[in-house]
Amino acid sequence: MNMIHMASLLAQSAAGDSEVWMLMKLWGKTICWAIAGGIGMGLGLVVSLKVFTLLTRDVDEWGEVKKNNLGMSIILASVILGTSLVIMMSVR
Repeated sequence: MNMIHMASLLAQSAAGDSEVWMLMKLWGKTICWAIAGGIGMGLGLVVSLKVFTLLTRDVDEWGEVKKNNLGMSIILASVILGTSLVIMMSVR
């Protein structure tokens, strides 16, 4: 085995380690962004439901849902889905 062949083998093994390290860093970034997106979406949903509750002070939404009021359930579901779509589009 000559010196050039040994140097090329060492360079390949070093490149393989750096590629694995780069892949691990990219996975870490992806997981962190997924966590940040989940927290942001959760906070956005909580804020939108609180604002909706404040805007409809005369109605107890959650009490109506507990009474199996289908209309109020559909309205709350549409508020949640609408907020989720807006947050999803802003993330993209």
